[in-house]
Amino acid sequence: MRLVLVEWLDSYGCSANWQPLGSVKAEPMVCKSVGWLLHEDERYKVIVPHISDGTDQGCGDMTIPTAAIVSMRDLS
Repeated sequence: MRLVLVEWLDSYGCSANWQPLGSVKAEPMVCKSVGWLLHEDERYKVIVPHISDGTDQGCGDMTIPTAAIVSMRDLS
């Protein structure tokens, strides 16, 4: 598996209180995630940040839609 750094766009907001609509921040949040690339196709990529040697197990897997990915680069 490849170790990758993925920069991706996520939704932002979900205010807890009523607020004037003019004060709503209307921009997505740019996130960065690092992990082993477990799967990739035209619809999504799956990265796993924690893997165990010799046991074929991982923890913390994350599925990111390909349309949300800004960039992805190899780290190893």
